Amino acid sequence: DKIEPGLEPSADSMVLTPPRRPLKRPTAQYGKNGEIVRFYSFKIIPYRLRFRTDYVSTTMDNNQMFDGLQLYEGPQSRLLQPPPGVLLRANFKDLLENYVVEAGFRLPTTFNGAEYYLWMDDKKKRLDKRYVIYRRTLVTNRLRDPAVSPPNLPPDYQERTNTLMGQYELRYPFDVFTSLRATFALREDKVRALSSDAITLATPDRAEQRASVRLAAVFDNSVDVDLNLKTGTRAKIYTDLVKGFAFNTEPDWSLKLNNGFMTIVGFDARHYQMLDRRSQLALRFAGATSFGSEKMLYILGGVDNWVFPKFNDNITLPADEGFAYQAPAVNLRGFKQNIRNGNTFALMNAELRIPVFKYFFKKPVIGNFWRNFQIVGFFDAGTAWQGTSPYSFDNPINTQTLYRPKKDPVTSIIKVNYFRDPIVMGYGVGLRSVIFGLYLRADYAWGIESRQVQKPLLHIALGTDF
Repeated sequence: DKIEPGLEPSADSMVLTPPRRPLKRPTAQYGKNGEIVRFYSFKIIPYRLRFRTDYVSTTMDNNQMFDGLQLYEGPQSRLLQPPPGVLLRANFKDLLENYVVEAGFRLPTTFNGAEYYLWMDDKKKRLDKRYVIYRRTLVTNRLRDPAVSPPNLPPDYQERTNTLMGQYELRYPFDVFTSLRATFALREDKVRALSSDAITLATPDRAEQRASVRLAAVFDNSVDVDLNLKTGTRAKIYTDLVKGFAFNTEPDWSLKLNNGFMTIVGFDARHYQMLDRRSQLALRFAGATSFGSEKMLYILGGVDNWVFPKFNDNITLPADEGFAYQAPAVNLRGFKQNIRNGNTFALMNAELRIPVFKYFFKKPVIGNFWRNFQIVGFFDAGTAWQGTSPYSFDNPINTQTLYRPKKDPVTSIIKVNYFRDPIVMGYGVGLRSVIFGLYLRADYAWGIESRQVQKPLLHIALGTDF
């Protein structure tokens, strides 16, 4: 701006202003009543832990929680696929999502038990931590078999199995895709015959306690494209070490370690390849083996989360081979459960998933049923065996034991050896969609055993595919 003539400032009136210095941090502040409160910088709290509700959901499913380990109790034992149940979950996160807490409760539609769990994730540092507490109560009907059941039990009785497990998991990520994981667990299974008469009232309880360590290397760069549609690769290599022990508090405190270990080595690799913007090809290869003083019995056949499971009684289960747990080896469609069994299994799955209605409309399809409707073509192949090779001559799948009456003076037992191809396959077509909030799978499959095509079998299950 211009200065009018005669108003110019004189040299005497011009004073140089020193540069402004930054203000010092005050060392005191005033309280409510005006008193001076000394300020301490080391008492600064930049963030207070504060949780919020992330979600509360009620769903119906029959998923196996926490690997679904089941006790193996001899040839009369059967896989216990959880029936559909109402699962209530509540998830809580803090403001920065460093901590996540979830609690859940599931009540089956058969009303023969309940499941509870509580876990917390600590993600504040690079080494992630998870703490888990899980409890399950299950009541089952039993038919007494003198060879495997406890003595002095009536022909038909009920057992209640209480499972209590605690886990501590560590996860160290190398990057966003690769991580190493270690899981430490303590588990107790207590089986009690329900008191229905004087015999069951006097029957002692059976309890098994085990400690386990799982080490796993995980790679996962998969991304969800849509419901039951992914892209990328997921792979896991793991090994388990399980040790049995006996801890008692009555009459005195005692701890006794069992002899030997149970060791499990396995892998699970999956790849999802998009064929275009809508359809995809999904491949899965999985296998595991167990060895040691105790072993895992893998039962091949059926599908995961089968609503109406069926068991194949024509193939016998091992009587005394040191098996402690049993686990399903799925999916192998076209067969009932137990088409093969053993301490080792290998499995391959291939699925072509086509969301047909998305091809008919250029705009997004409205409605969960039509948007998530898929036609699936699949092919499964796998085997399970005992010993070093599924083709060994002494494989139990190729041996059948025949019993003669005791009055036979020659012999009472005959063992017949015959060849049965250990590898079984299945193929077929399936439908997928969301009905009343449930993701349902229906597969119509033909099984191939010893190069013979079997009668088709329908599998109905809950939840998404692998």
